[in-house]
Amino acid sequence: MNDKDILESKNWLTVWHHYYDPEEKLEQNDPNAICVSSVDTEGMPNGRYVLLKDVSENGFLFYTNLKSQKGKELFGSKKGALTWWSRVQNKSVRVQGSVNQVSDEVANNYWSTRKEDAKISAILSKQSEEVTSRDQLEEEFTKLKVEYAGKEIPRPDHWSGVIISPQKIEFWEATDEYTSRLHNRFVFELQNDQWVTKRLYP
Repeated sequence: MNDKDILESKNWLTVWHHYYDPEEKLEQNDPNAICVSSVDTEGMPNGRYVLLKDVSENGFLFYTNLKSQKGKELFGSKKGALTWWSRVQNKSVRVQGSVNQVSDEVANNYWSTRKEDAKISAILSKQSEEVTSRDQLEEEFTKLKVEYAGKEIPRPDHWSGVIISPQKIEFWEATDEYTSRLHNRFVFELQNDQWVTKRLYP
C-alpha cells in the first residue's frame, strides 16, 4: 500500500491491517501493546499500557477493571486515546475517539478464554488502590486459588471490555532517510459520518 493508496482509501481498517499485521511476525513480545490515555477530573492526563485484543469497524478493544483509574476516567469523559508503536517497522498509529463498554456476552466469551490465574488476579485486584504489602497480595491470591479450585470462576461485573471508537486516526511512518525527519503522516478524520483523509507536515 503506497502513499496514494492510503490517501485515496476511505477505510481506515484496511490501513490499520497494512500497518499492524506484519508486526505479529516481526515482534514476539506483545506486538499488540498499546498506550491508552485518559484525563482525570482535574484535566491531568494519564497513560498506561494494555494489550489490544481486537480491532474492527467498531473500534479498538481491550479489557480492564472498570473501577480502575483508567476505567473511571475513560467512562467519566466518554473519550479516550491510544497509541500503538512499532520499533521494528518504524510506524505508529494514534487514535482518538469515544468510549463504549462491550456487551456482557462479548465480555463473557473473552473471559472464558483467560487462564485461571488471570481470572483470579482480575477478581482480587482493587486496581489502582493501595495494597499494604506484596505478602498481602500473594496471600489473597492463594486464598482465592483454594476457594475456586475445581470450580468455574465467574467474571466480576466490574471487569469488561472497552472499545475506543475512532473519530480521528493518524498513521505515521518513518521514511528511508530517517535523519531528514520528513516522515509520512496520514490522518483519517470522521466528518459528517464520512471519513476524510489528509497528509500532514511531519
